[in-house]
Amino acid sequence: MRISTQTLYAQGVNSMLEQQAAFSKVSEQLASGKRVVNPSDDPSAASQAVTISQAQAVNEQFSDSRTTARNTLSLEESTLNQVTDTITRVQSLIVQAGNGTLSDSDRDALATEIEGSRDVLLGLANSTDGNGNYLFGGLQGDTAPFAEDGTYRGDDHQRQQRVDSSRLMEVNHTGSQIFAGVASGSQSLAIQTSSRESSLPITFKGPELIDSSARVDGASYTIDIDATGVTLTGTDADGADVTMLDGDGNPLASPVAFRDGMTLAFNGLSMTLSGDEQQVLEAQASGKATQLVVEEGEASAEVFANLDSLITALATPIETDQDQAAFDNAIASASRQFRNSLDNVLTVRADVGTKLNELDALDLIGDDREINYAATRSDLIDLDYNAAISDYSLAQVGLQASQQAFSEISSMSLFDYLR
Repeated sequence: MRISTQTLYAQGVNSMLEQQAAFSKVSEQLASGKRVVNPSDDPSAASQAVTISQAQAVNEQFSDSRTTARNTLSLEESTLNQVTDTITRVQSLIVQAGNGTLSDSDRDALATEIEGSRDVLLGLANSTDGNGNYLFGGLQGDTAPFAEDGTYRGDDHQRQQRVDSSRLMEVNHTGSQIFAGVASGSQSLAIQTSSRESSLPITFKGPELIDSSARVDGASYTIDIDATGVTLTGTDADGADVTMLDGDGNPLASPVAFRDGMTLAFNGLSMTLSGDEQQVLEAQASGKATQLVVEEGEASAEVFANLDSLITALATPIETDQDQAAFDNAIASASRQFRNSLDNVLTVRADVGTKLNELDALDLIGDDREINYAATRSDLIDLDYNAAISDYSLAQVGLQASQQAFSEISSMSLFDYLR
């Protein structure tokens, strides 16, 4: 068989091109650090790598979302810390106001300081984030949630953010939750609703919880004291009229005559009424009466309304026994109100802290997930440098051999054998 020169050249060139392609592929792998440079290199691995890359992108989005949520919650925590300090200051002023040696001017000075605390709380309640959105307005982030009179104008919807594939987290609390509510299980509250001019000179202590099993959350009771005696209105857990008991648990006929230091018990609560019996009798004879409203801990507590009432009580001069009794009752109510408000703020702060801890835990999980994704993707497409360097050397030797063989074949001629 005769082999033509053209055939030899073609075979030589093809051999060099094949060796050159193999050498270039290994060089490209070494330069990129990837075993799969093009999908055609390993279609199955390339397909799996794309899926993993998508999962990595989603994981990164959740990480960014957690960062945003953490920033929002951290800002809320910082604001609530200042709210806590301000309410604590108001509580100390309430204790100071209860000092019986203070004059009207002294109480006026306390009222002025509490007005300043009210302004601070209002500013904190209308705090904004770095983008100008109000923190405590619910979904109405572009409107100040509280008016100057303390009225809440936001909504009761919390903003939610997806921080993981299976976790949708509330990243804010509404103003009504913080400044117009009380924590579950907080102390019961008694308020004198009659005016100073027409009220009896009676003060109260309590209410105290004496039987938690008989307590009715969210219940409200009215104690009327007038010329007929002491009357209690309200319902028990079954919806029946509440039974008024004495301090020993014995039922009392309604109405019952007022006595100094008398104790009333109802639905697991206990209250003590005090006052000069002769003065009370004289005031009753003149048509004066007193009404007390007892609210359980689940009832709402408007912080700004309570501040306004406290300021009014401090700014009102005390001239009569009725004035003193009404003031003492107002201070007792305010003490409970702001104790409940502080407990509520601390409960909200605990919820914020829990969510921040949860975000930290989700970050750790996300980091571990990212490491697993990266390792799996690396196993699929990254280069084994030891094997690649060996292939590179082998391809280089093959290319050089094909070039040398072509060079020798191309220089052959019949004239070399003719003499």
